[in-house]
Amino acid sequence: MTSLAGKFLVAKPVLQDPNFVQTVLLLLKHSDEGAFGLVVNQPAEAEGLPFPVYAGGPCPAPGLIMLHGQREWAAPEESDGPPGEVAPGIFIGDADCVSRVGDAPAHRPPRYRMFAGYSGWGPDQLERELAAGAWIVVPATGDLLFDTPVEDLWDRLCPPTTPKPSLN
Repeated sequence: MTSLAGKFLVAKPVLQDPNFVQTVLLLLKHSDEGAFGLVVNQPAEAEGLPFPVYAGGPCPAPGLIMLHGQREWAAPEESDGPPGEVAPGIFIGDADCVSRVGDAPAHRPPRYRMFAGYSGWGPDQLERELAAGAWIVVPATGDLLFDTPVEDLWDRLCPPTTPKPSLN
């Protein structure tokens, strides 16, 4: 099995699960044991936080999960911190990264997103959905994630459908 970790999954129009209609997910882990990722294009309601929060998926998480595009914030490979780059220009953050958000210079705001919840699949579940044609796999990059407005991301990544000929 080839891992799809670090790729975007783009929901095709045939996917009607209300949790995933017109979503773009970033897969963070994918193995024989299952898959784990975050919906990256659904803003969530969050009160009392100084930053926007996105709904990472229907599975509850004990806290927030951070993705960022600040290479200088990434933990060295040999550290016990979060893993390195999960896709080109995309890193998983930790509490130290969250504390740096407010320290960023005004002329260069940090590239980050905070997520509540996640999306998960059991063994072979994602493979069955891919075989059924529910998802398109697209290379993920920090430029796509952080520089494309969330409301445009799905439209930008989902290929156009072929119009059906009229039977009239």
